[in-house]
Amino acid sequence: MSMDKIPILLYHDCCLPQDAACGGLNITQDGFRRQMEYLHHNGYACVSLARLLAEREYVRGEKKADGRPLKPEEVTGDTRKKVVLTFDDGDRSQFDFVLPILKEMGFSATFFVVVNEIGKTGRMDWTMIYELAKCGMDIGSHGMSHAFLTGQSNYAVLNELLVSKQVLEKYTRRRVDFLAIPHGFYNKQVLTIARDVGFRAACVLDTGYNDFLDDGMFLLRRFPVRKGYGLNTFKSIVGGFPSLRVQAMEKTRSSLRHALGYQVYDRFRRAAFLAGRPGELAGREEKHV
Repeated sequence: MSMDKIPILLYHDCCLPQDAACGGLNITQDGFRRQMEYLHHNGYACVSLARLLAEREYVRGEKKADGRPLKPEEVTGDTRKKVVLTFDDGDRSQFDFVLPILKEMGFSATFFVVVNEIGKTGRMDWTMIYELAKCGMDIGSHGMSHAFLTGQSNYAVLNELLVSKQVLEKYTRRRVDFLAIPHGFYNKQVLTIARDVGFRAACVLDTGYNDFLDDGMFLLRRFPVRKGYGLNTFKSIVGGFPSLRVQAMEKTRSSLRHALGYQVYDRFRRAAFLAGRPGELAGREEKHV
């Protein structure tokens, strides 16, 4: 798979089918295992963002004798198909259930955590996050409080991003290079501050593939893995050819998010949650994205 077709997948909680919270952007544990087994048995390499961006820097600029650029696999000798796994929010299931599967399959992943929620009910604690880092996983920031960054002053955004980065680096003893923008709302000021505090890349909720040999690498698109997606849908996404239905649904969600703006969007998602309709507005978005 060429570096312009490597999918970044977005996961949240991996829960039991009977769990009332298992809807929308969450996925059942059985479903997640089937997906990882499919990748493992079909020769996919699941790599962290750090590994992928390091590989990108290694292969960029390498040319053949006649001046034509070399393909990544010609430089690295690695012909495996690649997928990037990302997990948002720091749910406890990501340590209890996801990590053992990743270790079993030899996969790496990137985990984005909300600093102020570490250790709360249903979330990972610092010991778990440190263990993830020891196991070779990337730890990234999902902000201090999961606030809508476009609704904050520049100083507040600086605090959300810089302090979260510093705290995570202190406790994991690793560099924290990656940010997942909470709720997917961003603007020029948010991106400028994210760059200024030292993030190498930021993940968003816009869907699509990223050209990892292109210059514009800061905003990384991701495919959310939803509970309602069957294995065939999953195969189409990691294979580089998502179905027209998936493309249309994700484009509609993205357009709705941008059209509403964060304030109207937030009111709608809260209203859906309070009314007991957690499946609305793309499922678990009533709680966290």
